[in-house]
Amino acid sequence: MAHSSADQVKLSAPVSRLLHHVWALVQAAGGQPDARHLLLMLAQHHPRVLHQLAPELDIQQLQHALQQELETGDTAFAFPIEQVMELAAEQAVREGVRRIAVRHLGQILLQLRCAGASTNAADPSVLRMGLNLNEQVKAGALPRVVGRDEEINNLMEALCRPINPYAVLVGLEGVGRRAVVQGLAQRIVAGNAPQPLRNRPVIVFPQLFDAPEFYLKLVEEASAAGAILYLEPFEIFLNAPAPPLEALRLQFLSDLVTRRIPLIGAVSSMESLRRQIGRAPDLLKRFQPVPVRPLNTEETLKVLQQLRDHFQTQLGLEIDNETLALIVQVASERIQHRPFPDKAIMVLDYAVGIARMRDQRRVEPMLVWEALKQITGLPIGAGEQTLVEHLQGLKQFLQRQIIGQDHAIETLVNMFSLKIRQLDLHPERPNGVFLFVGPAGVGKTETAYALAEYFFGARDRLLHLDMSQFSEPYTVAQFTGAEPRYTNFGTTSPLLDFVAETPFCVVLLDEIEKAHENVLQVLIQIFDEGHFVDAQGQRVSFADTIIVMTSNLHPETEVGFLQEKHSLEDWRRLLKEYFPTEFIRHIDALCIFQPLEKHHLRQMIETRFLPRLQALYRQRGLELVVDETALNWLAERGTSEHYGARELERVIERELLLLVAPEVPLEPARSGTPGRAVHITVQNNRLCLQNG
Repeated sequence: MAHSSADQVKLSAPVSRLLHHVWALVQAAGGQPDARHLLLMLAQHHPRVLHQLAPELDIQQLQHALQQELETGDTAFAFPIEQVMELAAEQAVREGVRRIAVRHLGQILLQLRCAGASTNAADPSVLRMGLNLNEQVKAGALPRVVGRDEEINNLMEALCRPINPYAVLVGLEGVGRRAVVQGLAQRIVAGNAPQPLRNRPVIVFPQLFDAPEFYLKLVEEASAAGAILYLEPFEIFLNAPAPPLEALRLQFLSDLVTRRIPLIGAVSSMESLRRQIGRAPDLLKRFQPVPVRPLNTEETLKVLQQLRDHFQTQLGLEIDNETLALIVQVASERIQHRPFPDKAIMVLDYAVGIARMRDQRRVEPMLVWEALKQITGLPIGAGEQTLVEHLQGLKQFLQRQIIGQDHAIETLVNMFSLKIRQLDLHPERPNGVFLFVGPAGVGKTETAYALAEYFFGARDRLLHLDMSQFSEPYTVAQFTGAEPRYTNFGTTSPLLDFVAETPFCVVLLDEIEKAHENVLQVLIQIFDEGHFVDAQGQRVSFADTIIVMTSNLHPETEVGFLQEKHSLEDWRRLLKEYFPTEFIRHIDALCIFQPLEKHHLRQMIETRFLPRLQALYRQRGLELVVDETALNWLAERGTSEHYGARELERVIERELLLLVAPEVPLEPARSGTPGRAVHITVQNNRLCLQNG
């Protein structure tokens, strides 16, 4: 059970501003603030929040009704504002957050409004808080569903059962579960549904409110209207964060079963359904699973053609078949963390958005590549290349960035060659699992950043986790997020949050040998299945993620490094001492980084450190010139078996920067002003400065 208290919950900034508006309204009209004032200000300043919570609510009519209640003194909805804030705080605690958001206020106010005794026509009935798909179909707001006849027929068969008209759509998020329900609504509106389903409204609830009054009224209204309910967040709904909520939600399902109200849920797998509802086996056995398979490329193209026709009618946009085929191709090759048709629809949506922003009436192929850049981070030029052409530049790019590690780079490029040529036997798994071994300061971390820059366009597409933070048993919950009913539930996982938000990324697990064995078991699951289900029941895919692990282990000794090279077998024997065999088996490539030699450090000074220093000093009116003897002196002093290039960086800071510091002006140089030359050389075995 969550250990947060409602007393510890704070107000978010938008809620604070909303309360200021309420007080201003009350001061102008007189009286005490209550729920009427709060809902009125919410409708005026945050109508989108109310629309998200209740899609079919007429917000203007609601505002008019609230203004009339304030003018006439109708107090049926005049709940004290303190009570509303307390209920909103409890709702925030249930969700595992510590701030009251505008959404929480909207949930509570709509719950109170629905449960009230008022019969005003503007009041949001519970069913009106859902989305009526039948009305959407009649308004022409939905494209025709194609390629789902089998799933729609199976769904209708389950809903026609007289005793257990309950179905659960089983498929990954994005596979098209809602499209199946939309297809059902289209058949009902067209009169092509079986007799038991004719004229029944299909109501989608994207969100439910945890209040007994809400559930009771929903059961009553759905029974009276003969509605078919589609609970879209079914997995989240079943994954109650606390026992009281679990009992409340299971009671709601029991009430639906008692009234024989047709119900549709959606889960990623039957295993997930059994895990969430296993404590009520009498309910579990009533749900008929309806598998929803991913579409293939041909079926996805037909879906895009239907959307194209819809966009042409509704938006006046032109999209030719070649552009649609390109969308399917790039979605298939470049996006693995989502299934078809979702990933192709996502690319189309991005491309159409770019076209509309530029007032273009035609979606050109170039816009598809721009959409791909926004989704994956790849530069547009790289996007237009084939994947094999893009791979050919990887070796040269890494060799420019990483000095003295040609063998490790060759190993990386060879493994990516298999994956990019679609010779990977498990495309659902991460886009690469690599273990970088070798001494500190030789380029392991820099290589990971270079991969993020090359494949995803930016170095900040890398998550760097120090695995020494996850060395104890209790830290597993910090790594994956705490489960419901456990301490710290609601504490998110840095790994899962980052990958869910940025699926095209590099995850760097530094010093992996320090991770607890239970953390390694979690990683084995991610390596094998390509995804992980977090504590909230959300499935996070790693299919477009590159995972890099680093280790400072060495076949000879754990501390210090010898210059002689060791065979691959030496490294494998060492890894078996620290990691489970199953963990090692899932590593795509072991990349061995060798200690840096003096000439590598000399090259590093000339290509990396010196140009940056010269650019920095040039802004202050100095031209830094370092002669050959000084370069050799720095490389000699910066050589270290234990610290690699890190020692070189310290030597440059300690010797070169401190030497030049007194010569640096406090103010930046004026543009166009010639810089004063500062020469660095060696005298008496020390760096010295010569003004020129």
